[in-house]
Amino acid sequence: MLSSTLLLPLLPVAAAVPWGTPSGGGSSSSSTPDFDNVTIFVAPENWARRSTSYARVALLNQNCETDNVLLTTFTLTPDDERYYPVFASHDQGQSWEQISKIYFSQDDTGHDFSQGFLAQPDFLELPIDVGEYPAGTVLFTGMGQPNDRSSTNIYVYASRDKGYTWEFVSQVAQGGPANTTNGATPIWEPFLLMSPVSHSPPWVMNAYSDQRDPAHGQKLAHQSSPDLKTWGPVVDDAAEANYTQRPGMTTMAKMGNGMYIFTYELGFSTDGLPTNSPYAVHYRISSDPESFGDAAEHLLRSSSDGKIPSSSPYVVWTPVGPTGKGTLVVSDGSYSEVFMNTDYGDPGAWFTVETTHGVGYSRSLTVMPDETKVMLVNGGMYNTSVTVVSAGIIDVPGTYADGFGPEASGKDSVSSCGGKGFWNNWGEEW
Repeated sequence: MLSSTLLLPLLPVAAAVPWGTPSGGGSSSSSTPDFDNVTIFVAPENWARRSTSYARVALLNQNCETDNVLLTTFTLTPDDERYYPVFASHDQGQSWEQISKIYFSQDDTGHDFSQGFLAQPDFLELPIDVGEYPAGTVLFTGMGQPNDRSSTNIYVYASRDKGYTWEFVSQVAQGGPANTTNGATPIWEPFLLMSPVSHSPPWVMNAYSDQRDPAHGQKLAHQSSPDLKTWGPVVDDAAEANYTQRPGMTTMAKMGNGMYIFTYELGFSTDGLPTNSPYAVHYRISSDPESFGDAAEHLLRSSSDGKIPSSSPYVVWTPVGPTGKGTLVVSDGSYSEVFMNTDYGDPGAWFTVETTHGVGYSRSLTVMPDETKVMLVNGGMYNTSVTVVSAGIIDVPGTYADGFGPEASGKDSVSSCGGKGFWNNWGEEW
């Protein structure tokens, strides 16, 4: 079939309420089309390196837009000057066209990236004005190594015209040369998020993997900014007591109960895990996305089949589900399946769901406008000779959690309009 219809396992009582017994808010109906493995990009045959990976997506609906434009970008290595491609879809992911390229230019950064390495991108559309950047501005962040490979750098760029042109904003942080050996000092894998709890009006967070702290082989940390020009101090998000453990690859999402979930891989975990989970996915839950450092750490393990996701997780929450608590969806880099939870991240409530979208390194997830579907974009497997960037839909059955849905005055999980909506704690003015 076209869409990735859920093949649901028989679940133990502790895993989740059965999908056939919904509770909570109004019924859900879908306006998002079903499609499976739509090709976005394949590198030309004459490129020396045709590998892609690490796709990211922005759904442009944070400033009262009604056309539901999607943007995607990913890591690639063209033969000529290095760049991040930006593709747009105007039909909810069924077709895509390239609209721009993002360069880390020497004029902006002071480094020459023309034959360097640009990787690990992320997008965020601003739901409010931040500094000189109005609501609806699309932010981009990525990690770049210059031609001489002397450093790793995280920059922010901005688009005021929905992804067609880009301008340099600021440098968030700089680390040493790329090297995954403990004791080296690079930084990696930036992730953008609004921070509305610690700051009012909200600041922008840039969370990333950080090897610069001599007390940790690698830790996860963030810096926040009120204006996108100046960035605050480094704040730990996951810093393990065991020096050799390497938490990495932050993603975060807000849930309908007001709590935030933070997923990451944990390299060389000491949980006695099977050998097929060397970077087992762990997660934390907190009321504030800037206060995960002291939150309890949980191993993500499926209660339906015992599987443990490993490497490059991505998490989203949609208000649609069978229990009145919406559904968490987590992708990883080792399974084609996704991992779901309909109890706000309860450790005993995870289960796996089959998809037809293949295994990929850091697949992205995006809750679509009607929230009954999640789009998965697979950028390809890291270090594979030829890869395809593709998109497909995962169906999420159930009803809307109380207070969510199309009749909830903008209180949905993915959009904000006029400073009101889910990111604004459901209606309070920022």
